Amino acid sequence: MTVLRPRLRGLVSKLALFYVLLSLPTLIVVESVILTYEFQRFVNGIDGGSLERAADKGAQELGTQWSGLLDHSAPDSLGLQVWLDAWVLRLQQPRGGLTPDESYILLELSDVPLAAAILDADSAVLARTVGNDRWALDMPSAVELHQAAEQHGRSRILATAETSYKIQRVLVPLHDQVGVRIGWLFVELRVPPPWRHLLFDSSFESATVFAFLIVFGLASSIFLAAWVTRRLSRIKRAARAWSRGDFSDRIDDRSGDEIGGLSAMLDGMAIDLKGLLRSRAQLAMLAERQRLARDLHDTVKQKAFALNMQLATARRLLGDSAGSERLELAQRLTQQIQQELAQILDEMRASDAELPFTERLRMRANDWAHTSGASLGFDIDDVPSLAATVEDSLLRIVDEALSNVLRHSGAQHVDIGLRRTAERVSLVIADNGSGASVESGSGMGLRNIRERAEALPGGRFEFDSKPERGTRVMVSFQTEVTR
Repeated sequence: MTVLRPRLRGLVSKLALFYVLLSLPTLIVVESVILTYEFQRFVNGIDGGSLERAADKGAQELGTQWSGLLDHSAPDSLGLQVWLDAWVLRLQQPRGGLTPDESYILLELSDVPLAAAILDADSAVLARTVGNDRWALDMPSAVELHQAAEQHGRSRILATAETSYKIQRVLVPLHDQVGVRIGWLFVELRVPPPWRHLLFDSSFESATVFAFLIVFGLASSIFLAAWVTRRLSRIKRAARAWSRGDFSDRIDDRSGDEIGGLSAMLDGMAIDLKGLLRSRAQLAMLAERQRLARDLHDTVKQKAFALNMQLATARRLLGDSAGSERLELAQRLTQQIQQELAQILDEMRASDAELPFTERLRMRANDWAHTSGASLGFDIDDVPSLAATVEDSLLRIVDEALSNVLRHSGAQHVDIGLRRTAERVSLVIADNGSGASVESGSGMGLRNIRERAEALPGGRFEFDSKPERGTRVMVSFQTEVTR
């Protein structure tokens, strides 16, 4: 439980909650737009007379079957009831119902959108459909029946009360086969608008949508915990190890997505940091050795030399006396001390090859600047450890390029840049001199630089020189990291 608790408080829980909070309004908006669009098409069909036409057609059908359906021995005919229920169900069919292609909106917005009744010639109710608790069938009044009888028409739309529901009441006279009016067919439509259905009319769909969102959020959490956060945890573990100075731990995420790309970059950064720390530690050690060598040279070695001089003087003063042999032995011991101390100092002094490559590059350039009197600009990145042959070739390229600057361009300032981009390293030497002539541009020096550059792994050489605008030499190559 303690392993899962940080995850539930972290990215997984936040993203899962974000999915739920985003999905719920989105589903509501989508459902509202679809219902509103379909409801408007349905209303247009109703306003175009679809309910009247359906009532007229139903009245014709009922008139032809009247004698067979009416049970004169019973006040409520079962046959009429069965026909009325079946007719209302046909009007609610999603395909071919009241309004073709849009009739399904009836059951979408209301469980009982239609109600109907059959009345005899004396206005007595012979059959009626069962309504619901929200609204009762608004039967036609005596006045409405009288007006419909005087009109001698087929169907009549009755008045309705002002309400937010879409209501239409239609009354159709029933005639037998010889044209005698035998009763009435009454139908009423009552459908709530989509906004009322979404806000006030609860249904099982709301619970279904909510359950789906819960399942979706949990599934997203499990996916994130098993895929995303697990990979982020590997990055965190590796970063913690790197902060302790342990660069042996690798993320090693081989996926091709963004996290995999980030992991590959971080692994490369760890390699670079390891090389940088090694170079800095080596440089600090060499600096300390140089300091000790200077101190020994300035103190112990000088005192040993002075002691040897004092012994030589004392030996000359004593001449061939008995004590001169002792002084000669002491003088030889002092000379041995000087020789051994000189060997120790030579070992402690760092040679040029022991320094990191960037420091060796700086030292070469600074020595050239002291000789030429030109100023230097450095823009040097920390590069990984390179093969000894590559470092030696680069230093020779720098020596040759700076030598060409001194001989041909007369530049007062030189910029040296060492940049790493992805898996390539670029070395640039640019000056502000007069530019190289045609003879110097094709001379031995540039040919040597080109050959050395192209001999590097994936090496490329570029040379750009314009009169009075200086010269630019660039060498780039593929890195071969030594680990």
